[in-house]
Amino acid sequence: MKRTPKLGKLGSKLSKGKLGSSLSTVGAMRPGAVPLSIEFGVSGIKVLQLTGSNPSSIVSAAFMPTPDDLLDNPAKRLLFQMDALPKFLKGEKINATRATSLIPSGQMVCKHLQIIPSDDVPIEQIAGAQLSSQLGCAPGELLVRCRPVKGANANGKLEVICFAASREFVGRIMGSLKNTKMEVVGIHTEFDALAQAMHLRNDGGSEGGVVKPTLILDLGCGSTKVLIMHGQDMVFARSIELGSRHLDEAICHQLRCTMVEAREVRFGLSELVPSTVGAGAVSVGETGMPGMPPPAEELNHPQDLSDEPAVAPTSFTRGPQIDLSESLEILGDEISMCLRYHNALFPSLRVERVVFVGGQACHQPVCEHIARSLKLDAQVLDPMACLARSGRVPTSGVDLRSAQPGWATVVGGALSPMDL
Repeated sequence: MKRTPKLGKLGSKLSKGKLGSSLSTVGAMRPGAVPLSIEFGVSGIKVLQLTGSNPSSIVSAAFMPTPDDLLDNPAKRLLFQMDALPKFLKGEKINATRATSLIPSGQMVCKHLQIIPSDDVPIEQIAGAQLSSQLGCAPGELLVRCRPVKGANANGKLEVICFAASREFVGRIMGSLKNTKMEVVGIHTEFDALAQAMHLRNDGGSEGGVVKPTLILDLGCGSTKVLIMHGQDMVFARSIELGSRHLDEAICHQLRCTMVEAREVRFGLSELVPSTVGAGAVSVGETGMPGMPPPAEELNHPQDLSDEPAVAPTSFTRGPQIDLSESLEILGDEISMCLRYHNALFPSLRVERVVFVGGQACHQPVCEHIARSLKLDAQVLDPMACLARSGRVPTSGVDLRSAQPGWATVVGGALSPMDL
């Protein structure tokens, strides 16, 4: 009986058209050409071109935002982005003959496995057999990459981080890039690209020769990627399906507004969780609704009134207060579970700091809240600031004068080796 693949999220809409391709059809690389790094993100398409020199310099950067009505529909969003990419690059006058692309995290499975290695069978084949049984698809329908975790306490087994994606979907990404008349020279996961971008940090994750585990949180629009690194080595990776869009949905329900208005409100928030009522204010359970006069029996006891001025009604916050405590608590619990898994693998190494990247990392209250709940030292990484610039850089949709932590993965993709 023929088995129906269940991994892809694009449905039958992508089964038609001219995007089909295979990994064996990649053409020869043209020497000297600078590859273009492309990311099909939830918020939009990011395109970055760097020089191959050391340090790398920014040649061009462009961003095309996703229409608001497609943010909650991954299939239509990816179709729109794949169709719009050739016209977008032509309009921005970006000339490139080679390109690398990232597999969107929503179309990829990231899972830790403990396997028994064999000399005759590659670990990708062993991991692919386990993942295919869990996903309910044939092993040949998956493209699997494994990252062994060095020094992990796995009870005699090999701890590996497995990344799996639909072979058909990866072929469609390559086909969409070929429609732009470019040769595909690299397909990377967002986690590998993120790890590559972390190499731009000066300390390299170690101090005095001692490895310092670092937690990297990519706060994106549709998800949050969790990555733990020991120096240059990746030891943990996971994708949490909770991003800034979910915070906007909470605001939308509380204020009865549109998602666009909720996004604007979120950017203007200085407090994500309502502060507790001050000591001078009375609680609702004691005197009824805020702003209402006290009960009559309290007015009959003037000896209870002090000489201090009465609390003005303005001590109560006017208008509805935004409360994102539930979403942030869920996110904090999921990250804490990741840290506990890391502690089980490495009992003697504890994470002491967190590095924030991603578009949501520009919102300081979110980073402060997460770092405070995790009790870790925190910093925000701007990978674009770590790159050289020769004169005026042609850009579109991105302001290089301000911090751009959301460009970490596309920068890492541009710095990643060409693996095809």
